[in-house]
Amino acid sequence: MSDVIVPASALYRTLFPEDHDQGDPYILTPPPEARTRFTFYVYTTGEDPVSGRAFPVYGSHDLVSWQRLDDALVVGVESSHWAPCVQYLPQLDLPYVMLYSRAIGVGAEGHVGHAIRRAHARQPEGPFVDSGHVLTGDLDFAIDQDVYRAPDGSLQLAFAMDFIADEPYGTGIVEAPISDDLTRLEGPPRILARPQYAWHVYEPSRVMPWKTITGIDWDRQAVRWHTVEAPVGGLVSPRGKRVYLYSGGCFYGFYAVGALVEDEDGGLCDITDGKHDFVIGPRPEDGFFAPGHCSWLHLADGRDYLLFHARFGAPDAKRQMALAPLCWTAEGCPTAEPAKSCQSP
Repeated sequence: MSDVIVPASALYRTLFPEDHDQGDPYILTPPPEARTRFTFYVYTTGEDPVSGRAFPVYGSHDLVSWQRLDDALVVGVESSHWAPCVQYLPQLDLPYVMLYSRAIGVGAEGHVGHAIRRAHARQPEGPFVDSGHVLTGDLDFAIDQDVYRAPDGSLQLAFAMDFIADEPYGTGIVEAPISDDLTRLEGPPRILARPQYAWHVYEPSRVMPWKTITGIDWDRQAVRWHTVEAPVGGLVSPRGKRVYLYSGGCFYGFYAVGALVEDEDGGLCDITDGKHDFVIGPRPEDGFFAPGHCSWLHLADGRDYLLFHARFGAPDAKRQMALAPLCWTAEGCPTAEPAKSCQSP
């Protein structure tokens, strides 16, 4: 894996151009002993399943040339399926475990009732079959999960959930311990971040009749809805500080990747206020729109990359997966911007 060299020409562009949505890409690198068909696998949300399968899969040996494989998950109901996250657990008979979220339906119901579920498979390309485990059954909305080891060695699940008890109303990100077989959460979620900046606004006047908010009558009122989602955990800065990435804003409008960095007191500080320190943001002048929902790739030689989706050429173009190097500024902030002066870990 350390022999993989990604040329500059492969960065900040669509890796596998196609007229198909490639939103929410998650990259998996099975170890050599797993003897898989490809070195790298990417799983995407794709479009609502109509053929009994969800989540398109792409395979590559070099991060440059990709092959489209079959859709990974066997789907038993007609509903929206979002943001697959796949882990290799060699101790299990079915060692490839997928966590994903599923809504109660499609169309108008595609944003309703998402719960994080578990599926498993013998091979990384699938077919994955739901194992019956629902990890967030006590929440009315949970999406965008990421599994990682915390600096203390514990296995953690970060995900996005809704906050409606007080303002700002919207989606924020949390973290909870998870069992080694990824079948259950082993503690309550703790808040990592809730929206706080203007660029976090998803929609300034949103009507959500499926959601009960105290004091809101959806027949005559709307709410200002904010979104901080798609957490990426397990990063540590060159200064030894915990770092989380997240995506914020509106995925079909202004969308970008921000970061939380551990401060001197051990808390997390959102360094991305909308004026500076985007990890990666849109560049409309270059035809580069709405980058976000990234996953993190750490190569054996220490180089890091972000795999993310963006809209190329037009704000309403379909989301396509792309790659960017992840490095660190002199101040210890993560960045994947092409013009940023930075250093490797």
